[in-house]
Amino acid sequence: MVLSSNLFIQKRSATTALKQPKELGHYSRTQDNEFLVNDDSRLAYYYLPDTDLDKRLDLLSGIKKFKECNTEEVDSTTLHGLLSTLEEYERRKGKKTKVDIITFRGIIRKLISSAFDTPQFNLVNFRVVCFDGQLFIKEIKADVSETGINSNRESLQAKAYYSGYKFEALATLSQPLPLVPRTTLEKRPKKIINNGDQFISMVRTGIGKCKILIGAEVDCIFDFKEDAGDNLKHYAELKSTTMVNTIADSHKFERKLFRTWLQCFLVGINRIIYGFRDDNFMLRTVEEFTTSEIPVVLKNNNPQMQTACVDAIKWYGAFTEWLLASIPRPEDDIDTIKAYKLIFENNHLKLTEIEPEDEEYKGLVEGEEVISNSFKEWRRSLGK
Repeated sequence: MVLSSNLFIQKRSATTALKQPKELGHYSRTQDNEFLVNDDSRLAYYYLPDTDLDKRLDLLSGIKKFKECNTEEVDSTTLHGLLSTLEEYERRKGKKTKVDIITFRGIIRKLISSAFDTPQFNLVNFRVVCFDGQLFIKEIKADVSETGINSNRESLQAKAYYSGYKFEALATLSQPLPLVPRTTLEKRPKKIINNGDQFISMVRTGIGKCKILIGAEVDCIFDFKEDAGDNLKHYAELKSTTMVNTIADSHKFERKLFRTWLQCFLVGINRIIYGFRDDNFMLRTVEEFTTSEIPVVLKNNNPQMQTACVDAIKWYGAFTEWLLASIPRPEDDIDTIKAYKLIFENNHLKLTEIEPEDEEYKGLVEGEEVISNSFKEWRRSLGK
């Protein structure tokens, strides 16, 4: 019998017990879509002095030269870099990492947001593969012609998309400040930008009885990096948005702030820096938030969002409990791999088993669409 299960968005868990996030490893992704395990060459360092805000920094400067690396040929949603990093970590430890779910932060954020956002702004189209007693969740890549900057660089959507990357480039350095030449600092506004260079942290966290391993792209180090140790407390999230001038603007920003809180709260990043731009995409001001203060800000300023953060945690608990209860995960059968489709429709998450005759089955179960062959071989060698 084919497995099928639904979870309605009104469901909430009684648990709000969260596991302290811990960084286990990291990797860099290059413009050529290479994954460099335990490499921090793509880690950026925050540097945006107040005097730079007087220079009328243009967040659209260089948009025509922007290098879009998430092309048709590149699977930007692949788990392979994360799994290579996990394999290296397990080889050092000599044992399997005991978690229930392995995925990216963006996937967990979208699953939580599905209970709060309208579907057109939060498309849930995931595949879940059960292997070695664990669930690996991957997002199905969206059509790149409909996203980002690919279609029309003069559109408002493309400008907003680019301005976020531009703000990151203006606010960060590729090395700590003492190592950066003055000429490099002065040329920052003219730097050609790409979205292929990324630094990803591998974090173990969870809620209730569910343990989760999450890969999360990190925008920058805020202060300093510890060479040996967990750097979650040193990371910062960078965001760019429009100026807040009216009550309507304020409520719109609070909804953005809620989504950003989710992103950071999930992996233990406690500093968020927003760059505010005017209608001409000039950077006007910068404001810093701590992740822990955002629930209080929302509660005090927006009656409609007074309980949003607590509600999100209870939904987080509910869907993880549901997912683990829905999918059998035999740890003693390492040769059996099963795949499932996880989507959101009509106010519920829908989980459906993918059968052998489905066109997706071979790539998900026998191929490397979700889990790389090298990772499968590593885990099977551990089992032996």
